[in-house]
Amino acid sequence: MSRSAYDAPGPTNAQYVQRPSKMPPKMMANYAQIDHQPAIYQRRHSNASSVTSSVGSKDTFDAILGSPASSSTSFESWHSAPRMPEHGWHRPAPIKQYRRRREEGELFAALPEEVLSLILQKLRESHLKPGSTSCATCMMRDLCAVAVCAKKLLKVARVALYEDIQLIGADSQTQKKRLKIPHGSRLVLLRRTLRANPSIAVLVRSLKAPAVPQGVQAESYQNLIASVIMACPNLERLVGPHENYDFTFSRLWHALSTREQLRDIHWTLEASKTQRKRRMSNAAPMLSAKNPKYQEAPGDLQPDQSEGFRELHMNWMNLTTLSIHCLPGATLTPLSLLPDILADIPSLRHLHLSHLPFTAFNDANLLSLPALHTLTLSNLSGVSSMGLSSFARRPSSRSIRKLTLHHLDIDSLPTVAQILSNLSSLQTFALVQAHTPILPEGEMIWLFPYLASATVGKLHWDIPSFASMANIGDSILAKSIAAHGFPALRTLRTPADPEGIFQALCKPAEKIEVASDRYRGLIAKAGSASRPRSRPATPNSPRTPRTPGSESSRSPFGLNFPTDEELFRSKVSSNLAQSRLEAQHRLETAHNEPRFTFTLVDEQGRVLETKKIAGYIGETTSPIHYCLTPDAGAVDENGGLVDISDLLGDGGENLKDGNREGCTGRWNTYSGAVTDKKDRERWWHTERGRWRAVEL
Repeated sequence: MSRSAYDAPGPTNAQYVQRPSKMPPKMMANYAQIDHQPAIYQRRHSNASSVTSSVGSKDTFDAILGSPASSSTSFESWHSAPRMPEHGWHRPAPIKQYRRRREEGELFAALPEEVLSLILQKLRESHLKPGSTSCATCMMRDLCAVAVCAKKLLKVARVALYEDIQLIGADSQTQKKRLKIPHGSRLVLLRRTLRANPSIAVLVRSLKAPAVPQGVQAESYQNLIASVIMACPNLERLVGPHENYDFTFSRLWHALSTREQLRDIHWTLEASKTQRKRRMSNAAPMLSAKNPKYQEAPGDLQPDQSEGFRELHMNWMNLTTLSIHCLPGATLTPLSLLPDILADIPSLRHLHLSHLPFTAFNDANLLSLPALHTLTLSNLSGVSSMGLSSFARRPSSRSIRKLTLHHLDIDSLPTVAQILSNLSSLQTFALVQAHTPILPEGEMIWLFPYLASATVGKLHWDIPSFASMANIGDSILAKSIAAHGFPALRTLRTPADPEGIFQALCKPAEKIEVASDRYRGLIAKAGSASRPRSRPATPNSPRTPRTPGSESSRSPFGLNFPTDEELFRSKVSSNLAQSRLEAQHRLETAHNEPRFTFTLVDEQGRVLETKKIAGYIGETTSPIHYCLTPDAGAVDENGGLVDISDLLGDGGENLKDGNREGCTGRWNTYSGAVTDKKDRERWWHTERGRWRAVEL
């Protein structure tokens, strides 16, 4: 090929643009806006041809590099090439996205405080959840470590640390020796911190102080707690210790009366000095063999005592929970005192009354109660079945969601029917008493369900009137449940179910008993009529008879706890441990009575094999769960309900001569027989119990 063939000029841009198309006109209309030739073909070919001609003429490589065509790069020739004016050029997006590398701590700084609060909340729950080997001391130690690891975490960790303060168990002996404080060293340090940092003091919402140390006067220890309360302007709840009120001036109750944000308060009323004198002088002549159950009415309070007790409630506009328990000989008089107090608390939603005599609370007081969400009536001699029926018919009673009737001795079954049918918001109902309610004379039931509620989801029914057979109240309730009288019922707890009529209505269970029922010695205790009482004492000091209210149980770690005699009078209650054993026995008996029989036959009709399976008790289509476990904070001896004795108990703080294993922080150390001494000193703390809060 001649040199002129290589030097022939290529087609120009105009030639490419004006080249006729072979595409039909209709298709050309669809592609009118598309450039037919890629931009790469629109470059000048004169430069390329000159380079080609240079190579073809076998010139030197230096001459090629020195030529004008080789001095311009392909990108320069690309930008110098003419393009269509209506089509702009855009640089294509890169295939791999290059992100800016985050700086250290940038992602952590972007987290909102709400997320960090949830993280620390889960940390608290991991320490304080039931079954955890940790304790409140370990929880506070970890929160302190979180507070000093980052400046942003300081604010959130302070809220988690001081919002709910829990000081459990005895003080450290090393700390008391170093600070030279005989008792309450942690309370003293907490008070100093709150007084020096008002920004921290406003965070405190709940306070749990240690129990009263042994050898310390209760009044001086209460004054120390009162000084801590005065340093917490937004305190909402004092969890413990629970102290009695004898209608005399107390710095502790005065400090609580000044907290306007208080949400929860519990009163354990003790007889005043004048009432105790009157009771001791008049009780003996009144008791006789003809009326051994006679109980003398407590004497009235002095006018200044009644007025002083009411004034303590004047500043509690935000109070939502009120609990009142009267010890033997205590009362609230005049009869209008309690209604006047409730009228001064506009935000009240939860009311618990226990052991109030008829001179303090009766049917008239019951009908004057405000609209509530939770109501507990326990051992109230002034409340009758007629008063409960009238209370259930009130429009303001329809807001009740949880109702507990504990040993009110209701003798009328229609009263229970009216309560269940009229309280349209009722979700949890509990009835505990020794004698069964009956129908009025001459009244019969023709249609079921007689007892019905469209909203009750949890039902506790405990009437242990017969040991070997169901009473009439149990039979009517079982027939009402079978007749779909409780469509929303999901949990049924009936400790007194000797014939298993309630167990047969619930969903079948594989196992009911727990591992400790047969081996912890509760079988003998369950047979006793009265509630077993625990009075832990120090091994070196014998028990000596003392007057009621003057003795407290002693802990080997130097703390005092109230005895059961100081808290409640003994009542007949079913034992859930015995109930679980009886239910398990019925279940094992049902396993020997199969429900289905399978027969295998051959072609000639001969029976080859017969097998019986699926022996159980209950209804497979039932949505009801047969529950025989206690509520959170309750015990089996009380039938599973939280009683006033559980609220005023130690809550797990008392180690009771080694019966409970405390926490020393060793769960967080390295495993193995040999542990570093420095590591042990870092995690170890004074042995303290695992306290759990109890709510009615």
